[in-house]
Amino acid sequence: MKQIPRRIWRIRDVVPSALLLGLSLLTALVMQVRADNRSVRDGVYAEAQARRGQAVYLEECSRCHSEGLSGGENSPALAGDAFLEKWDGKTVDELFEVIRTTMPADSPGRLSRQQYVDIVAFMFEVNKFPAGKGELERDSAHLRDIIINAKR
Repeated sequence: MKQIPRRIWRIRDVVPSALLLGLSLLTALVMQVRADNRSVRDGVYAEAQARRGQAVYLEECSRCHSEGLSGGENSPALAGDAFLEKWDGKTVDELFEVIRTTMPADSPGRLSRQQYVDIVAFMFEVNKFPAGKGELERDSAHLRDIIINAKR
């Protein structure tokens, strides 16, 4: 039986380590990109926007999620520890798209993008994220760059 040259053995031994190193570098890169993103703690919505969101929320959402965003019998809370744990580390766009494509439950997608983003601003206010000078924009590219960082 012919022996495999030592050089081939070395390559075979190195490949798993190289793959692991590549995966580690990719993970570090993704984490750095996330670290470069803005956080909801950076004041990403305006108080006036949260007021508009509150008005839409009270009209469209409160019958299921309660006026205080504490949830209902079949509806999750939109404020507090359980909400923050669920969304921690995700982008604002992920939250926005879930709301936009599933709410109101009886006619999802019925509201305008502006109304949905205003509701998100109101949710951030109730969850005690600071307001800023500019409004939360309604386009997905902008919302993807903002991370929901529940931990202080």
